[in-house]
Amino acid sequence: MTILPPSTFIQQILELISTIANLLTLLISLYLLCVVIYYFIHSNSIRRRQIVQDMSIRLSLNTHCLLIIRSILQFIDIDLNTIKRNYLSIQEFENSFICRFRGYLLLSIHNCLYWSYTIQAVFRFIRVIFPNYISLCQSTISFCIFISIQFFFGFICMFPIFIGFNAIYLLLNEPYCTASYNKLASLTYMPIFAFVLPLSTIAICYLCIAWKTRHITIIRPYQHRNRRDFLVIRRMILIITAISMVSLPLLIDLFIHLPKGYIDPYMNSIGWVSSSINAVILVIGLPFINPKLYELFKRKTNMIHVQG
Repeated sequence: MTILPPSTFIQQILELISTIANLLTLLISLYLLCVVIYYFIHSNSIRRRQIVQDMSIRLSLNTHCLLIIRSILQFIDIDLNTIKRNYLSIQEFENSFICRFRGYLLLSIHNCLYWSYTIQAVFRFIRVIFPNYISLCQSTISFCIFISIQFFFGFICMFPIFIGFNAIYLLLNEPYCTASYNKLASLTYMPIFAFVLPLSTIAICYLCIAWKTRHITIIRPYQHRNRRDFLVIRRMILIITAISMVSLPLLIDLFIHLPKGYIDPYMNSIGWVSSSINAVILVIGLPFINPKLYELFKRKTNMIHVQG
């Protein structure tokens, strides 16, 4: 058992903001999921089949489900423990394997979430650059392969942080287990696999699609679809840019204090506030990334129009 010091007023404010933003993400996600289920149930069999077979919708719903899982895990692992310390005066917390494993699960789901956007970009990249193989990409086997890649990068790439580097543990001033900013692996290895590689892959797909749509003559149906895919990936990059801006306070805090060998006691609280606000941006932005999902949420009387 570890006895933690009571949180400061600033910590309590930051943790309250994080909890509210996380619960807001969960409520919005569940509402949108209920909308999808409602329209699916009330549609005819042909449209149900069209929606189920549409890879872009399946990949978007995969991201949506990851947002729900992420919010639930954060509430259980982070928010509940901060509530216990701040409002129930519980100061004793254990640095157990279960605590560290929950921290690993939460970080892995975060990683999967960013990679889910990457596989959406890769799918559209294949559809534009290799249109003859699009029928293969629409199959259930291809969907399983995409999801397997997502979870591979999400969990396997985070496993060394959990076991090899032992960088996930109960922090000295926080009532939960997570990656420590004191560890070099947390500052280098984890951001590379959780953010740099997914963003780089999306950017490469964007550049390739932009090149093809502007320099190669394509028949009209493909041209319209390629432009739509180009806009979708550009929206992904805009959303990732927005969440990067939200994370700037944490990066500035790290840049100021780490060279001095000093860890700001508010650093983790700032980090989770940024993460929770980012989740709100992601769940609100998801329908605008995929035009078909946007059409589904926009119309209350008609089922989504699945384009060929």
